[in-house]
Amino acid sequence: MAGKTIEQDAKKGNPYARLGLAYMYHHGKNIDPDPELALKWYTRSAEAGCSRAKWELAKIYRDGSIAGRDRDKFIHYLKAAADAGVPEAKTEWGFVNLRGVFTERDETTAFRWMHSAALQGDPMAQFMVGYMYGKGMGTRPDLSEQELWYAKAGLTGDGDFFYWVGRNFEYSLFNVEEDLFEAGRWYKMGADMGHENCLICWKNILSALEGGKHDTLEERDAILMNSGVEKEKLAREQALSAADYFLETGDDERAFKNYSISAELGDPLAMFTLAMMYHAGVYVKRNDRKAIDLMMKASVAGSEDAQFTIGTFYEKGIGLKKSQEEAVKYFTKAAANGHLAAYYKLSQYMDHPEIHVRNSAVIVR
Repeated sequence: MAGKTIEQDAKKGNPYARLGLAYMYHHGKNIDPDPELALKWYTRSAEAGCSRAKWELAKIYRDGSIAGRDRDKFIHYLKAAADAGVPEAKTEWGFVNLRGVFTERDETTAFRWMHSAALQGDPMAQFMVGYMYGKGMGTRPDLSEQELWYAKAGLTGDGDFFYWVGRNFEYSLFNVEEDLFEAGRWYKMGADMGHENCLICWKNILSALEGGKHDTLEERDAILMNSGVEKEKLAREQALSAADYFLETGDDERAFKNYSISAELGDPLAMFTLAMMYHAGVYVKRNDRKAIDLMMKASVAGSEDAQFTIGTFYEKGIGLKKSQEEAVKYFTKAAANGHLAAYYKLSQYMDHPEIHVRNSAVIVR
């Protein structure tokens, strides 16, 4: 019934229904995947004024995921999304102008767009604004502004982000000049959060600054590929892949066992799928209490599917006390994490769900 409702509203012109339907066709959410229909509905959503659809189209034509790469369409939709206020698109447009690959290099324009995205809380833009102030790129040099924006990025970023920044400083990537002291600063922030890759890199930086050997980029990547985190990640992904295969082929018992292994290793999708197996009574006896417990854990671990489903459970009172406030909260989390059908759900409670999500959630790429 929900699928029919979103399709009916999409045909009637609801931009968020069109966005949600495109997402469902794109990723095969409760529907057979269909790249052509996904592209069709993303385009119609963008034409109806949905800025998030414009950003999705920009990424599609940039990466060639469900349509061929197209430079002109990428630039068209990227600029449209940036103009419409999407912070990720503003940051990307800033990088385009900074690199001068698809357009003329223009540091002043790059800084303006980065600064606009930084004010909206995008940690990558906050870092770049700080860096550009430090180097006088597109703006006056100002070390106090550099530290101010670095501090803001430090508050909003996570371990993966700190690793990205440290790596850029260490190996001069993404228009960032090599600076081992700065690399060490950012790796240390990630290491303090328990990010193993940051810890490994930070220790090597300390050794190099004391006159020891400094890893080449190739050597570092080889070390990281053999780290405990990477080995655990491989085991988690292998168990998840096996579980998906067994579920598709009807071997529910082996699917359940492999999802359990992947979930114990921290995979949010495996947790969510186990929750749905308990909810539907697949292989195990139906147990909504167990399902909701797993669903909550998956949500905390970052599963947008779990967040969307919990929102639906609160909306309909399935296993949870009916609550519009809680439903909106979880739909907001799901939308921020990329479950685009959640924007359609939010549009049933408010006029401007995109603005609500931007103001309520930390940016997740």
